Amino acid sequence: MKRVSLVRGIAKTLVLVFVAVVSVAAYFLYPPEPRAITFPGGKQFAFSIVDDTDLATLDRVKPLYELLYRYGIRTTKTVWVVESNEPAHAPNRGDSLRDPAYRAFILDLKSKGFEIALHGVRGGSSERTDIINGLEEFRQTLGQYPEIHVNHSLNRDNVYWGEHRWSFALFRLAYASLGKHEFSGQDSESVYFWGDLVKQHIQYVNQFTYGDINLLAVNPSMPYRLADKPYVNYWFPTADGDNLDQFDELLRTENLDRLEREGGVCLVYSHMGAGSFNRDDGPDPRFESRLKDLASRNGWFAPASEILDYLRAQPGWRADLSFRETVRLEMLFLWNATIRGILPAPAYHTH
Repeated sequence: MKRVSLVRGIAKTLVLVFVAVVSVAAYFLYPPEPRAITFPGGKQFAFSIVDDTDLATLDRVKPLYELLYRYGIRTTKTVWVVESNEPAHAPNRGDSLRDPAYRAFILDLKSKGFEIALHGVRGGSSERTDIINGLEEFRQTLGQYPEIHVNHSLNRDNVYWGEHRWSFALFRLAYASLGKHEFSGQDSESVYFWGDLVKQHIQYVNQFTYGDINLLAVNPSMPYRLADKPYVNYWFPTADGDNLDQFDELLRTENLDRLEREGGVCLVYSHMGAGSFNRDDGPDPRFESRLKDLASRNGWFAPASEILDYLRAQPGWRADLSFRETVRLEMLFLWNATIRGILPAPAYHTH
């Protein structure tokens, strides 16, 4: 009899714990109130790409950007200012502004209305002096400081990266217990510190990437501020189009129909120069097929910072996230990252 009572007690406790966990999750994950946006020129949705420059070379990316320009889709391309100091780490490889032909290509993109953003000053960790010099070289080359910065891989100068990416203490502690790398771009005591320069010169930093094509459904108040990360002026989310398979899936017809129907915003995070978007004879036809469908729709195709500036100016926007919103964004990102861990993205192509 005692054993039966004990089993019943344990079962009851487990049920109560399960109900409590589900209730807490439901509270934080409950969708926020949607935000209706009126886009310029009567457009029905906004779209851009934030292109991560890992492994990008002139030969691989130039044909892709020729297609984007042909279809009238202006986007954001990140760059490195100087060559890598840690080329053994594969994602650090790629062209930089120090290469004359690549620099000329980047300047041509800028003249055509594309945005040039920063992916750290190089593929590899940079100390403060190198970062200062790199930012000035960026300004001298492109005529202005970058509006957008995207942290890169294992660069120790990344700002609020690794465990510091999280605001919810439970997630931060869990990541710290598992993480193997240190990131200290926000640490004023570190030789990699440049948080003050981010605050002074850079408007937006990408934080999390999601599987949803409509980022307004994920984060209606994008872009946003986080009180525990004061060196970043505004954070913004992106949609997961990491490689061509994911890009193709994200921009499938049903998703674009939904983006248009909901009046949404999509900023695709992608590695266009890493190889998966190319065949030996040029861009993969799937890439052009998705661009052709996209361009046939009534969308506003503008660089990411232009879209984010516009969102900030619209009625109903508020900068500071509530605790509930912050936890929700982190939970959704964690779920998306878990799914990608179970179904990993294809490896980099380097042909």
